[in-house]
Amino acid sequence: MGANRRARPDDGPQHGVLPAGILTDEDIVAYARHYDLIVPFDPENAKYASYELHASANAQILIYHGEVTAHAPLPPVNGELIIAPGATVRIDTAESIRLPDNVMANIIGLGQLYACGVTVANTYVDPGSRGPIYLALTNLGRRTVRIPVGEPIGRAQFHLLGRAVRTAHPGPVFRRSIQLRVNGEESTPPSPGQPQDDGSRSVPLIDTSAATQLAARQESLDHRLTVVKLALYAMAGAWLGLLWAIAPTSGNTMLRFINGDGVPDILKLILGLTVPTLITLCFRDVRNSLTQVSRRRSTTT
Repeated sequence: MGANRRARPDDGPQHGVLPAGILTDEDIVAYARHYDLIVPFDPENAKYASYELHASANAQILIYHGEVTAHAPLPPVNGELIIAPGATVRIDTAESIRLPDNVMANIIGLGQLYACGVTVANTYVDPGSRGPIYLALTNLGRRTVRIPVGEPIGRAQFHLLGRAVRTAHPGPVFRRSIQLRVNGEESTPPSPGQPQDDGSRSVPLIDTSAATQLAARQESLDHRLTVVKLALYAMAGAWLGLLWAIAPTSGNTMLRFINGDGVPDILKLILGLTVPTLITLCFRDVRNSLTQVSRRRSTTT
């Protein structure tokens, strides 16, 4: 048997060992028809040496609360999954995978997501696995990313092993549960006679509905603070305009100084360079605040 020969589903094992390698698009089509490798399957999505995976409407956002990471449902908005800056979202794929005991898969994110500032936690699927898979996407950029439902978000690369594994994945009924402790504070040494915490205590779980309400309240508070900031900007601008208007006719020395009377030329030059810069920074902040308020109103409506 040649070293460059690809194994097919109907190739019989030779002493229990098959030539290992990555399945090409033609191999993926053959395995899908023979083993129901991918459900639902579309031959057009088998490209090069991988299969294109698409986003489903089933998504969850990760909410970090103290030591606990909770998952809250993230329903699509107008057919799109919205990933805010800094958010991590778990998106189930529209396809399910059914792997034989001698095939494993590697899930890879698309390069277009990285160009938008979104990183994808690549993972692998064990031989014998059956059921849907998911990708964890984190928006590291400063812009909100919208992923339409049904849009490609990753690729599945299949590896043919030399032989079937001794212990295959038990299937969708088995879900490994791992609890990780993330402490934000340094622990203090226990006092004499006080039992030492060996980390064996279980981490309390947070209610998903409570986490969703917490995120909604935080968003509402941010919106209100932005509106208050815009109101303060408007009041400060009106106050400065009023002072500038009454300064020429006022006998107040401070107001006449604001108007420029009796100010040295060098100080006028410094003020002429500083004031436009401050106005530009304030205008930029006002523009960003107005954009944030308008986006929230369009989202709620």
